[in-house]
Amino acid sequence: MKCDLIQMKIADLFDDQMSPEEKQEWLSHIGKCEDCREAYEDFLALATSLRPDLKISDGEEQINKILTEIEKERTVVKTLRASGIVWHRILRVAATIVIVLGVAAGIIYLTTFRNPVQAAGSLLEKSIRAMISLKSVYMVFAVRTYANENFESIDQTAGFIDFKIWKEFGTEPKWRFDKPGRSIIMDGQSQYQLNQSGGYVLKGAPEAGFVGWMKMFLEPMKILETELSFARSNPSFCTVKEKGDQLELTVKATAQGNFSNPYALNATIPEANTRRVYLFDKDSHMLKALSVYVESEQEDICVLKLTEITVDPTLPDSLFVFGNRNGKPVLTLEEWDQAAARGLKDISSEEAVRIFLTACGKNDWKTVQRFSPLFSLPGSNTLKIIQSRFAGSRLLGIGTSFTSGIYAGVYVPYIIQIKSGATIEGNMAIRKDNPYQTWNIDGGY
Repeated sequence: MKCDLIQMKIADLFDDQMSPEEKQEWLSHIGKCEDCREAYEDFLALATSLRPDLKISDGEEQINKILTEIEKERTVVKTLRASGIVWHRILRVAATIVIVLGVAAGIIYLTTFRNPVQAAGSLLEKSIRAMISLKSVYMVFAVRTYANENFESIDQTAGFIDFKIWKEFGTEPKWRFDKPGRSIIMDGQSQYQLNQSGGYVLKGAPEAGFVGWMKMFLEPMKILETELSFARSNPSFCTVKEKGDQLELTVKATAQGNFSNPYALNATIPEANTRRVYLFDKDSHMLKALSVYVESEQEDICVLKLTEITVDPTLPDSLFVFGNRNGKPVLTLEEWDQAAARGLKDISSEEAVRIFLTACGKNDWKTVQRFSPLFSLPGSNTLKIIQSRFAGSRLLGIGTSFTSGIYAGVYVPYIIQIKSGATIEGNMAIRKDNPYQTWNIDGGY
């Protein structure tokens, strides 16, 4: 298929007389060919510059006049296929249709081109290009979660907690990520994770994954790149429409992971069926706002709201300086893994949890400490939490382990009776993806 023929026939993509098979063949080519894609984007650029400011007062008569005019244009197009005038004529047809029918610019991406994922991709690409020259950024957003939870956890029943991000771009990017109970500072050389309730500071390399999925908020471009990649590689539903001086992009995405057991469904944003609504400035294509909703049969619940983006603010250097004022021990990820080597291995996950809970019931805290470096750190509150909940408890049963969502380990069901006589059922999160393949417990207690 020749590119000049495709470019001449781009307007025919908007013609219902074209077969679905032929249309799909052209769309596939446009997606791969830069020249044809540019021609298509030029077409959309004209469409998005139009406004539905003409009202049809005499419906049927006016529409008949327009259809007659369109038919004349088509006749002219057929006789001028080989000339440069054809593109101008095709654009006149498109412009006439858009103005008469009062179709908003954003809807053209969807109802006419009939490829919303590509339309969303085009908008995202333009916004990415608009943000690539940022020097610094300050962002504020709210998430339904709890203080001291990890950065990517969500809970639809929780209230909103404010998160703040400061980012300085450059050859040595620096950033700070704050939420109640936790902070992460990246000074250009290392990341430092500070937990107010913990007795330690965890130190990692600049690319350490301390904030999980939320890392994309450290660069507004990453938000868009993530959505662009997701829209192209996953089943999703996209719409683009105008809202005043803004463009609204909506992406509906299915939960990622294995949910044969739905335990982890909606535990994080990637593990939820979500509707993500972006607002862009129509002229600059800069991202202005983002809301993320977890879908449900009753009512979608907003779990994240990006409420403020300040572009190129002046940020004080003190934001990105780690100062260990409380003298807490600083543990590197390598030291964390070395401490994990003390854990148990070559047993099943069910047996590991059985040993852990039995040790809790017997107040055998040395054995308990083998299940996570976090349990043995001087001054750590985590061991105290386990002691207050499980000391003197009696193990009633252990279930079969299962996987759910994108968690790197497994969940093991358990039933215990605590000292008060009450019965507690839970799922212990346990994993062994460290270099020593030892079992580490990191949730469910």
